[in-house]
Amino acid sequence: MCIFRRKKQNIVSEYESEPKVLGSSVKRKTKFGKLPRYARALIIVFSVIIVIGGCAAGYFFYYISSTNKTLNSATSSEIQSILAPISTPQSPVTVLILGRDTRDSENEIGRADTIMVLHLNPGENRAALLSIPRDTLVDIPGHGKDKINDAYAFGGEELMIKTVSNFLNASINHYVTIDFDGFIKLIDELGGVDIVVDRPLIDPKSGASFSPGNHHLTGEQALAYTRSRSTELGDIGRIQRQQYIFRELFNQKLNLKTVSKIPYYFNILVENTHTDLDLVTILSYAKEALSFTSENISVAIIPSRPDWIENGTISVQIPDEEESKAMWERIILGHPISMYGLKYSNVENIPESMGENEFYFGKLKIKNTGAVGWNRGGENPFYLSYHWLDFETKKAVVFDGERSYMPYDSIKPGQEAEFDIKILSPPQKGAYILQIDMVHEGKTWFSYQGVPPLEKYVAVNVLYAARYNDNGTTPNEVLPGQKFETKVTVTNTGYLLWSNLGQKRVDLGVHWYNRDTREVVVYDSDSGELPNNIDRNENGTVTMLITAPDKPGRYVLAYDLVHETVTWFSHKGVIPLEIDVNVGVTLDRTIAKKTIVMIYNGCGIKGSATDFQDYIKKYEFKVKGIANAENYNFEKTKIIYKKGKQQNAEQLALILSSYEVEQYSSKWSNYYSTADVIVILGKDYKENIQQ
Repeated sequence: MCIFRRKKQNIVSEYESEPKVLGSSVKRKTKFGKLPRYARALIIVFSVIIVIGGCAAGYFFYYISSTNKTLNSATSSEIQSILAPISTPQSPVTVLILGRDTRDSENEIGRADTIMVLHLNPGENRAALLSIPRDTLVDIPGHGKDKINDAYAFGGEELMIKTVSNFLNASINHYVTIDFDGFIKLIDELGGVDIVVDRPLIDPKSGASFSPGNHHLTGEQALAYTRSRSTELGDIGRIQRQQYIFRELFNQKLNLKTVSKIPYYFNILVENTHTDLDLVTILSYAKEALSFTSENISVAIIPSRPDWIENGTISVQIPDEEESKAMWERIILGHPISMYGLKYSNVENIPESMGENEFYFGKLKIKNTGAVGWNRGGENPFYLSYHWLDFETKKAVVFDGERSYMPYDSIKPGQEAEFDIKILSPPQKGAYILQIDMVHEGKTWFSYQGVPPLEKYVAVNVLYAARYNDNGTTPNEVLPGQKFETKVTVTNTGYLLWSNLGQKRVDLGVHWYNRDTREVVVYDSDSGELPNNIDRNENGTVTMLITAPDKPGRYVLAYDLVHETVTWFSHKGVIPLEIDVNVGVTLDRTIAKKTIVMIYNGCGIKGSATDFQDYIKKYEFKVKGIANAENYNFEKTKIIYKKGKQQNAEQLALILSSYEVEQYSSKWSNYYSTADVIVILGKDYKENIQQ
């Protein structure tokens, strides 16, 4: 999987102790047919919310996430003792929601990557969700000042509940801890999600690689998108993307068509969530929840600023503790959460391509969603302004942009107004991020108070710049060697005229990559012609006829413009449009990473077992050990599976091209292993490790 870099598994030889394998505990199962209809529908909603950890989840997150703990394990008495009791389902309730990631962690507890506090008031038909960046510097009881997510590593849910309670002065009634392993599978089962990316996003750590434009995300891509911290906003930007993904899933996927898969979603849910609540409690709240709409749910991020500690070696977020506590108090009282808050909409006339040192005049609507009114005059007026950031370095090129006046003398909380904004482009050509931001003059920028600025990627006097949109025409599942047609709209956001004729014309090409290793499978595979010349800020739709690779596997199809005989656009910094495409039957990673394989060299070729080991570990199969076979006369690779492990063998076979599969029997007693699958490499082993 390309989402996260994992630590290599230790190789355990046949003579070492068995690797620790988690035993399967007995789980209580719920019969869906006996649940009320409204409850079955809610399971769909909550399954999505829980695995995502999306901040816009609001009250939904609370209900169904709480079904898991009693199905998985009991809450300790220590945790129960620090949770504040509630009387009835109609009483206000506060839930601590933690998103846990154990994949790159050095301990089994893992770290809390997502920290949210949900307050639900059924009686007043409202909910609010407050996010705390994981790098927030706080007092952790018994450990002093440290990042808030370390509280989970130090003491699990118990210490995290105490830490958050002290930080916000909040009484927490329940908790939910979510593991992210089920995220990919759930999103894929929902059919993916469509999003619009406003700026290039490249992050090797999370696996994110997105050009500006429309994208249909698979589970892996959605996780990479929501986990990335590579932008200048860091963890704040990650939280914003989580909110966006949830909103799009909510709008696109929560419909009657998903009801038929409720049992499957629920199983994913059960395996990946822990909480102190049970299903009975869930259902007691469910009817109250049905009356909620997105208008009843408020979301916010605590105000903080970036800083460094330990002589500049550790980056942290320094919170405004007083305002954070005040925000929580406003949540309890039902007031607007943030003192400073706004919502942007209807953005017009801000181009993606600009000249150097030129003025541009845009329009946009802004709604005051905060707790204070904005004044046009006086000692500390409010203005609309902007910042310019260098796209590569993330450093501010222009911090204090031109000030634009409010259209009225005052804008009260809840009111909306149309603003005119005057923008001066940077004096040098390059790739930039334009951040539109409100400023309370002499007091603070809204972005300093946890209000995300409106961002836009802008190319300034750059020849090669483009935006792609495949309009959903690229299939995610094709057969080996299959030909398929796509239609891709390309927009010229640079200063080069794209000609569709001649030796130096511009065409649209494609590349195929191995999704797991990022190795090139086919470069410059197929191409399509532009329908006509395309000038700056113009677009055209290219019809492509593409041939899938012959070998089954998990691929990335990358659309990339090419200036024939000159350069690929990607070589000039333009991010290709990448789509995950499965060719043939594809790997189930949840099974692969639980499969233990013992490898024998049966071909006599030195290094073959090591090569094969390295190959299958790329797909997260676990290697128990390697050894020589009794003889080197095996022509074809043998895959031998233990009883009950046929599915594991089938998953391994998916990444191979030459093999024979059979169940373990006495004739293989000389190769007995406690591994799930035994592989004896034949002389065809090189065919199996070709990408």
